[in-house]
Amino acid sequence: MTNERYLIVSYFVCAALAIALGVVVYLTLRRSFAGVAEAAPGKGLPSMLKRLLPCGLVLPALFGFVSVSYQSCDRTTYTEIVASRGYLVAKNQEQISSILLSILVAVLFWNLVGLLILRFANGGRDESKVRQMDD
Repeated sequence: MTNERYLIVSYFVCAALAIALGVVVYLTLRRSFAGVAEAAPGKGLPSMLKRLLPCGLVLPALFGFVSVSYQSCDRTTYTEIVASRGYLVAKNQEQISSILLSILVAVLFWNLVGLLILRFANGGRDESKVRQMDD
């Protein structure tokens, strides 16, 4: 396989990997997040949050994928980029790393959303203090 063909195939494989990882993370977290979203105040907020979760996990993975540029200080033309297989493999590894980092940031963001929902779901009261006052 030529380096040019490798570049094309690996690019599409990494794009598919980004989508697949985003979907797998969504499928893993959707039930637990749905339970947390149901605690959100308001009528439409829980359903809106449940609809935003897939986009909020798949899109960051895709953004991480496209954030990696094949151009660098010493390689600016297409010919220079496809000249070395090692360079292409390194860029693929950078893409995968960026995809995983973006998914991690997205999961942390949705955890923060979940924490805020749970915090405001009970009216901001600290239940342990309420129980102590009742005793």
